[in-house]
Amino acid sequence: MFSRPPTCSVCGKPIEKNEPIYVRMRYPSYRGMVEIQAFLRQEGTIICEVCFSQKNNHEK
Repeated sequence: MFSRPPTCSVCGKPIEKNEPIYVRMRYPSYRGMVEIQAFLRQEGTIICEVCFSQKNNHEK
């Protein structure tokens, strides 16, 4: 179909393959097998490594 590549929710940078990312999400209350990429897109907020490290440096 017409799937858009995942992007960082902070800077909008497209996420490359095998790039380390951080996902902010709640622990799911249900069980079952899912496609992990679709689950992360729907249930999580994707943050690239650069934005995550900048955010953590400002909080300290």
